Amino acid sequence: MNNARKWITGLLAVVALVLIGWNITSSDNKNASPASNAQSPTYTSETSKTAVYNPQGSLAYRLVSEQVEYYNQQQLTWFIQPVLTTYDDSKRATWVLTADKAKLTQDRMLYLYGHVVVQSQLSDSRLQRLTTDSAEVNLVTQDVTSSDKVKLQGIGFESNGMKLRGNLRAKTADLLEKVNTSYEIQK
Repeated sequence: MNNARKWITGLLAVVALVLIGWNITSSDNKNASPASNAQSPTYTSETSKTAVYNPQGSLAYRLVSEQVEYYNQQQLTWFIQPVLTTYDDSKRATWVLTADKAKLTQDRMLYLYGHVVVQSQLSDSRLQRLTTDSAEVNLVTQDVTSSDKVKLQGIGFESNGMKLRGNLRAKTADLLEKVNTSYEIQK
């Protein structure tokens, strides 16, 4: 009977150890993979500096912001107080774009929101400054559009209107609706 009791005790001890081990591993798995909330960012960063180069190896643009939130499920990034600087082929800064917030999508579209300012960095550019409430920038083609009220300022002129279409690389901007322009006549 003593031998049978040892076998039963040993068998119960093994079963208890297996159950304890199983319980520990299942509780570790619960803690290791919490349910992700689609509303929460995958990661957040303070003070971000990003440099993007073109295929020839030249700096295409630099994006600096106070805070970044990346959402993996939606494949988009939010920037707080973004400052985007674009560069031409001769490595000169051409434009600086600022806003309160910006959203970057996977297809390299940058949506700027709140106090959007596009400022030329070239003294010889006829178009010097553009202000609006929101704008969209294609970072590949550098096309700029806006459906809001836009104010353009340049050398010898100022224009106000609705709906902008332009290109930063070509240094062009077209106001499409309700355009009012005033010119300064130089002697």
